[in-house]
Amino acid sequence: MTVVLGFVPWIVYWVLVGNAPFTVAVLAAFAVAVLGTVVSAVRGTRPTAFDLGNVGVFVVLALAAFVVPDPVLERWLQPLGNAGLLVVALAGVLAGHPFVRDYATASVDAATARSDGFRVVTTAMTWLWVGVFAAMTLISAIPPVLDGAATIRDAGDTLSVVCYWVAPFLLLGLAGAVSAAFPPWFERASAKLDARPTADPPPTSQPVPPTPAAVGLVVEAPPDSRHDEPFGLVVRGAPAGARVRVTSEGTDLAGRTWRATADLVAGSDGALDAATTAPVAGDWATADPDAALWAMRFAETGAVPDLFVPPAEPWQVTVRAAVAGGASGGVVVRRRPVDPGVHAEPCPVQGRPGLLAVPAGPPPPGGWPGVVCLGGSEGGHESQIGPALLLASHGFAALAASWVEPGPGGDVAVTEVPLERFAAAATALAGHDDVDADRVAAMGISRGAEGLLAACAGAGMPPLCGLVLISPSSVTWQAVGDDGEVPDTGSWTLGGRSVPWRPLPAGALMPQIVRNAWRLGADERAHRPSLLRLRPAYRAGLAADGPGEIAAERIAAPLLLISGDDDAVWPGSPMADALLRRRARPDDEHVAHPGAGHLTRLGTVPTDAPWTGGIALGGERADQAAADRDATARVLRFLAPVTPAVDPHRPMSSR
Repeated sequence: MTVVLGFVPWIVYWVLVGNAPFTVAVLAAFAVAVLGTVVSAVRGTRPTAFDLGNVGVFVVLALAAFVVPDPVLERWLQPLGNAGLLVVALAGVLAGHPFVRDYATASVDAATARSDGFRVVTTAMTWLWVGVFAAMTLISAIPPVLDGAATIRDAGDTLSVVCYWVAPFLLLGLAGAVSAAFPPWFERASAKLDARPTADPPPTSQPVPPTPAAVGLVVEAPPDSRHDEPFGLVVRGAPAGARVRVTSEGTDLAGRTWRATADLVAGSDGALDAATTAPVAGDWATADPDAALWAMRFAETGAVPDLFVPPAEPWQVTVRAAVAGGASGGVVVRRRPVDPGVHAEPCPVQGRPGLLAVPAGPPPPGGWPGVVCLGGSEGGHESQIGPALLLASHGFAALAASWVEPGPGGDVAVTEVPLERFAAAATALAGHDDVDADRVAAMGISRGAEGLLAACAGAGMPPLCGLVLISPSSVTWQAVGDDGEVPDTGSWTLGGRSVPWRPLPAGALMPQIVRNAWRLGADERAHRPSLLRLRPAYRAGLAADGPGEIAAERIAAPLLLISGDDDAVWPGSPMADALLRRRARPDDEHVAHPGAGHLTRLGTVPTDAPWTGGIALGGERADQAAADRDATARVLRFLAPVTPAVDPHRPMSSR
């Protein structure tokens, strides 16, 4: 409605210009334009640039009406007026005051008005109007250019009627309809998109499948192993050269089924080994001992896939093998997150929940080496329980710690989080009776890596012997919540004061957001997620000069940086390189995995559906699996200097 008010002087002008003397039409429109600015001043609001521009245009048109002969005005007044409207709109957008934004600001809250998304949308809508005004100017100039006798009052000439009136005002009406319909449609579609469920609730227990009956084929796989241990799969008893179909299946934390199928050819001895035999068809393409695990795809019908999360208890995996019309066999195996005997107990830090996992048996002299595990912006400590248990299986006391917590409505926002929380977690672990305070390291993922690095650079962090940063950031970013960036707010505080931050131009995501809203119905019918790739916004933020560079050169501990070249969340690899350039230390290492995405995990799990909560993580299936295995080995090697000799019954991963 406020945008319509800006056009009131023009509506008066267009109604009168074809039915009254030109001087009357222009002076009436001029009076309405001036009255609008006066009313705005009386109401205590500043007139917009568009309002003031209208006054200026009607001053020019009024002078023309009194100076230029009527025969000339009859031909050129309409294109001249449209050109004036074009100049006003174009000057406003080029000066940083697009008129749609100026009018729309009054109808939204202050936070929305300051958001980058609002800026981008209103700028784009203003450019739409600029295009319409340009088209109106060109179309209305056609009659006087092609026909010197054409006038705006010539009701009997088709060219004059169409070009002076019908076509320009048809365009004007279409632009008005789009401007009126887009905001409420976008709001409804976005609300529906935000409310779309992304995962089913977890079941009370994981179903245990029956062991398949063996009819001629023997399937060999480790009956009980950790997520980070090699799997290996061998099938014996097939006819030489027979095509054997291998199927693996299991359920995730939410009880949803995942499955992989591949056809492999048995050798002359009737056996096939997944580590040396490449499939001729199926869900994986090269010889790989672990492929039956990571190559599983989401297999539920009528459901939207989401990131695989393994069950809390041992993961039951069924592996079957069969020759068409012939022999078959199978086995049920367990993949567990932790070794027997590892002890886990709640370990809150400053009232925030946490979990401490310690190795089996008594601690060595001086205590266990420790690792603080810090997750990303998902909040809480639950995502780091698995890594903590795995590290405890390798001889570490590992603390899965919370650094951000849900708000009153359950939403998680990385907004002015005290960096002291990271120091408190490290201090709590170092102060544990069974932990060697001189051998404490920390591992952070994504926003957790950002906060950990910033804390180590200036938050009184206790001495650490190493930092593992997965998908790290080289800058501290603007605060982000479920609704996008938080205007004028940083992500972190130190000593109660905001840490300098790099603005996040979230407006770069608007084309994706509009596309997702437009395609929501089709996505729902196809049971596919509507994904948002955040990387364009973070890439734009990095490209712009600004504050927030993390002083990584102040950190004494060596760094292991792990990133994926296909990171869809932010430019993790370029930011990791920037960190190393600031430090130039020989004991730092950056491993950029080709084809891997934002979420690199320790161990081997299905890598299909690399997204969660509608946010794309990036990564190709096979490349991500390779990155996960490589990262597991590198993290353990990096931490090995602080690890005491471990019980031979709990060997380190060989990969």
